[in-house]
Amino acid sequence: MQLNGLNKSHSYPANFAKKKEKISTLKRFCLMRAAFLTGLVLSVMSYFNLCMTSACTETHKYILFGFPFTMFGFVFFPSAWISFELGRTRRALSTLFVIMIAVASGAELEFLRIQKYEIREWCPLCLGIAATVYILAFLACYGWTRNIIFTSNDRRGIIMTTLKRTSLIVLIVAAGFLLAFKGAQKGEAQDKAMNIFLGAGNSVRELYIFTDWFCPACRKAEPEIEKAVSSLEKNTKIIFVDVPIHPETLNYMPYNLSFLTNEKGKYLELRKALGTLSLTSKEPPVDEVQKTIAPLGVTYKPLSFMIVTKGLKYWDETAKSFGVKSTPTVVVANKETKKKIQMVGFKDITEQNIMKALDEVSK
Repeated sequence: MQLNGLNKSHSYPANFAKKKEKISTLKRFCLMRAAFLTGLVLSVMSYFNLCMTSACTETHKYILFGFPFTMFGFVFFPSAWISFELGRTRRALSTLFVIMIAVASGAELEFLRIQKYEIREWCPLCLGIAATVYILAFLACYGWTRNIIFTSNDRRGIIMTTLKRTSLIVLIVAAGFLLAFKGAQKGEAQDKAMNIFLGAGNSVRELYIFTDWFCPACRKAEPEIEKAVSSLEKNTKIIFVDVPIHPETLNYMPYNLSFLTNEKGKYLELRKALGTLSLTSKEPPVDEVQKTIAPLGVTYKPLSFMIVTKGLKYWDETAKSFGVKSTPTVVVANKETKKKIQMVGFKDITEQNIMKALDEVSK
C-alpha cells in the first residue's frame, strides 16, 4: 500500500508538469498566431504605403531579385503561418517553418542596414515587420529548446543537441542575410522613370517646394523660390511638389511631371512659361503647351499613364507626410540630423529664409 501511495505521490508532480507545459505551449501558439496576423496586416499597410513617410516612399524603390520589397510580406507571412500550423503534425513542414523564419531573420538584417545607411531614415511599418519576424524567431527557438529539455533526461545530450541546432540556425540566418545582400538593390528603372528631382540627388540636404498653379500667393513666391533653387542646385536635393488646392491644377500636373523628368536643365524656364500660361488657360491642350514652350527649344514629351500615376501618387504622399494643407509651403530637411523646418506663405518664403533654415537643420 505504501508503494502504491508513493507511486501516486510521484505521478502527481509529473502530471502537473505536463499540464503546465501544455498551457505554456498553448500560450506560445497564440502569441505566434497573433504575430503572423500582425505581420500580414503590416505588410498590407506597407504595400499600400499607408505609412506615408519619406522613408517608406524610399523603401518602395528597392527590389529583391527583381521583385518589390513590399511583395515579400504577402508571400512570407501566409506561407510561414501555413507551415507552422501543418508542421505540428508533419515534421517536414515543421523543418521548413524553422528554415523560413531563419532566412527571414537574416534578410531583415539587410533591410535594416539599408534603412540605416542608405535611406538614412526609419520606416515605422518596416521596423514593425522586422520586429514581428524576430518575435516569431524567438518564440520558435524557445519552443524547440523547451521541447528538447522536456523530452530528454540526458543533460549532455540536451547541450549537444542545442548546440547543433543553434549552429545550423546561425548558418541559415547568415545565408538569409547574404541572399538579401546580393539580391537587394534600388530599382534603377523605376527610379529613372520617377526621377523628378532637381539638384544634388544624393545630398542629405533636401528642399521641398509645395505649390499650386492657380494660387496667387504661390505666384508671388516664385521669384524667391527661383533664386533659392538656382543657388542650391549644386549641393541640395530639390523636390517640386504640385498640390491641387485648385482643381484646375490637376490639368497642369502631367506637363510639370514631364518637364521635371525630361528637361531638368531648362526646368525653371519651363516652369515660368507654364506659370504664364496658367494666367490665361485653365485646361491647356497639348498644342497650346507646345506653342508656349517652343521659344525655349523644347518639345513636349508625354509620359506614360503609369509614370504619371506614380508621380501624382508620390506628390500626394509627400504632401501628406509633411502635413501640407496650404500653398505655398516650403520644407527644408536634413536626413542626417533628422531636423526639418517648414515655412508657409509668400512672406516667409524668401531665399534668405530658405538658406538660413538649411543651415539650421544641418547643425
